[in-house]
Amino acid sequence: MTKGIPEKCKKCAMLSAAQAQEIHGSDGDRCWDPAVCYSRRSYARHRDRRNLIRSRKRDNTSEDLVVNVDEFASIFWAVLVVYRRSGTDTPIHAIATEVWKGQEKFAAISPIHCAGMVASQVHTYIQKMLVLLESNYGIKKFASQERLDPWLCPLRPCPCHPQKD
Repeated sequence: MTKGIPEKCKKCAMLSAAQAQEIHGSDGDRCWDPAVCYSRRSYARHRDRRNLIRSRKRDNTSEDLVVNVDEFASIFWAVLVVYRRSGTDTPIHAIATEVWKGQEKFAAISPIHCAGMVASQVHTYIQKMLVLLESNYGIKKFASQERLDPWLCPLRPCPCHPQKD
């Protein structure tokens, strides 16, 4: 049986190389090894997709089946987008919502920064978004939650993107 990827490496792989070096480099826990970490992080990020491609190549006798999805094209669903660092107890940087109709993005609620908000205020804002989504699209709950790194926050000004003079 093969040895799995350590959980620490899986979480590190989701960070940018600069962030990983900051956390695990000489100023952090000194885990970063440039001879190993670049390839290990790439492997951890792309492992599932590469294994799926290999599996499909091995099983080339399968035929493509087509499912009619026209009846699902008019279904509205929403994704809660949370900008926060990886980890269990990291603070939420910002939140947003995407509304989809079938397989196409239909609408969005712009992100807002959550700095200064306590957990109950964040939950209240999410409930307000759900009330709006239910009244406009009949959406009672989020279909999924997507975590994005705060460095991808589109809001300006933003603490993650200091203004350059």
